[in-house]
Amino acid sequence: MIRVFIVDDSAICCQVLTEQLEADGDIRVVGAAHNGRTALAKLANARPDVVTVDLNMPGMNGLALIEAIMSADPRPIIVVTGLDAKARDLAVAATARGALELVNKIQGRDDEASAALRASVRRLAAVAVGPVAPADPDRVIGSTWPTPIAAERHITPIIGFGSSAGGPQALFEVLAALPYDLPAAIAVAHHLPADFGSAFARLVRGQVKFEVLVAHDPIVPTPGVIVLPPGGADLVLEAGALRARRPAVSPLLCPNVDVLLSSLAAGPGAHAGVVLSGLGHDGSVGLAAMLAAEKLTIVQHRASAAVWGMPRAALPSALEVLETHAIDDALVRWVRERTQVRRSD
Repeated sequence: MIRVFIVDDSAICCQVLTEQLEADGDIRVVGAAHNGRTALAKLANARPDVVTVDLNMPGMNGLALIEAIMSADPRPIIVVTGLDAKARDLAVAATARGALELVNKIQGRDDEASAALRASVRRLAAVAVGPVAPADPDRVIGSTWPTPIAAERHITPIIGFGSSAGGPQALFEVLAALPYDLPAAIAVAHHLPADFGSAFARLVRGQVKFEVLVAHDPIVPTPGVIVLPPGGADLVLEAGALRARRPAVSPLLCPNVDVLLSSLAAGPGAHAGVVLSGLGHDGSVGLAAMLAAEKLTIVQHRASAAVWGMPRAALPSALEVLETHAIDDALVRWVRERTQVRRSD
């Protein structure tokens, strides 16, 4: 039996969520609270597998509650939010504080949305979150990298990031550490419901020093630019430009990491692929293609990954397995070596 704790300031919403979650008989709501303080007091005794959190609450709001849970007793958290732009902005901000998944608050009777909510709970119930022991470096960064190729020097490298649950925290840590004058473009594929694409773009703009563009039209990669897909679309490199494409797989895996990284593997240039925290195995195929194409392949180490699924699946294709704080150094070294190279072998 999967145990769920609900945090929502509306007693009616708590009751509706309880009915939706318990409909199939394999999920049981073990407690509820109408504000953050009360939730923190009850969670230890309730011992839930998953916590659902509403963000707009009196006193300690949902963002503060998520930070407190993740620092004191980490558990998988689903944000259940409204549909207006402000609510979506707050929900996406919650993913940078530790929430693993976002779902829209269900209005009225919607059996399909209720089933999707239960599926999210089942998917997250077995996820282990929280810190583990730091990594012990076992090799020098760059010791297994391909030799720079002179012909690539005039092509702007693209760093492709792929992430899902738990990924925004790592993504923003790496992006914040990259230098403003990095001679590379950045492309990001982070799994999000289509409705949250614009909110994610606004969050990224508020977190980084680079220019952030959304690929409503094709964008030619230039240094210092971060490119995101529109909500509900994949991002691909094609004919020298980053373009939005109709989703190739499931909406749960959109934008798709394999699609982005595979397109970088197929294109000329000293591109790099980074697979960060996330559920499932999206990114493993794309990173394998990048390794075969002699690009840089990096996987976030278990020690700093909130969710180890995607990094673990991509591990066989990683030239580097790094904690979050070390990823930026590797990227800077790779890009600068390959944009300054004077001759080939």
